[in-house]
Amino acid sequence: MASSRSGTSPVAERSNRFATGGCLTILMVLILVLGVFASWMWYSAWRVGQASEENSKKALTSLLQQADRMADDSGRALRASNPSSAEETVGVIWKHTEAPVIIHDAALSNFTATVEKAVEYNTAGFPGGRADKAARCLIFTYAHGPDRKWTAQVVAKDVNICRASKDVGNQAQEARTRLANMPREDLTRAGVQQALDPTGRPDLVTVKSVTRRKGSVIVSALISSREGTTHQCYRLTRPDSVEEVQISATTAPTTSC
Repeated sequence: MASSRSGTSPVAERSNRFATGGCLTILMVLILVLGVFASWMWYSAWRVGQASEENSKKALTSLLQQADRMADDSGRALRASNPSSAEETVGVIWKHTEAPVIIHDAALSNFTATVEKAVEYNTAGFPGGRADKAARCLIFTYAHGPDRKWTAQVVAKDVNICRASKDVGNQAQEARTRLANMPREDLTRAGVQQALDPTGRPDLVTVKSVTRRKGSVIVSALISSREGTTHQCYRLTRPDSVEEVQISATTAPTTSC
């Protein structure tokens, strides 16, 4: 059998051509498979992003609807109860909004309540999802008009607007827990001040008075944000002598302290 000029036999040449063609075919198949996989990954990631965005929008819509209901309910409660004092008004607003900061502007005859609210939702992801939340700072404004009727409005802003209000609320809840855990013999003004502000920073929690009334210990305190930009008077109450005091301790904002 004659050999080719290159010195390779025809059989070898055919084998080489077959191997080369086979490698090209495999390479093309791999490129096709990788292309399909990359397209699938891109589409899946796009769908995941779309699903998460839709869930986020639904959560935000639910949050804004909740804010509107809170404004309507609190406004209706004010009109129904027609509170005779600023203190009673703050109590009604607190009951319906749980806003840690409620400011009374006597000159304008209105009240402003600031509170952060959030609605959780599930995000899609690989291989699963996680919990996230849509949060907004809700600012409620209540006005007592010339017709003696209450009106309520609410606006939603970025959560950073609520930073000081949230800080005051967290400190108030921490103070409530500390008061609930205090021994009865330490329930003096100095003792409560030490317990509510163990770091010795009276600019954060300043106890104004400690009184006993009808089996309860009532603490009046001024609670400030760490930035020192927001201040709120609070009334903290706990039973004077009962078991499981922690369950019965309460806290609420007031107009004065």
